[in-house]
Amino acid sequence: MPHIIVEYQEELANDSEIDALLRDIHQSISDSGLFKADQIRTRAYPFRGFTNAGGSSPYIHIQARIKSGRDADNKKRLGEVILSGLSTLQIPVSVITVEIIDMDRNSYGKYLPN
Repeated sequence: MPHIIVEYQEELANDSEIDALLRDIHQSISDSGLFKADQIRTRAYPFRGFTNAGGSSPYIHIQARIKSGRDADNKKRLGEVILSGLSTLQIPVSVITVEIIDMDRNSYGKYLPN
């Protein structure tokens, strides 16, 4: 159950490149053993306006939202796994960042329709 959210400048990549990026992230996390493949949710959101430290070089920011309770080493490993899965990325960015965010376990809800 991590929710992986990729934010990217909309003209940076086409749909198939973003789909490949999401698959690579999904597979890297699954291969790490931290989460099972059927627990991982990945999605991407393009953005239009941005600055990058006052400049205009495109970047990618990745959020990994996980239920609270994981220790710092597991969180660090998850971030490293996500970034290592992007080593073959052919999208021209100046930087890719990752942020691990705890979701409060007590307030997280889920509905499974029949």
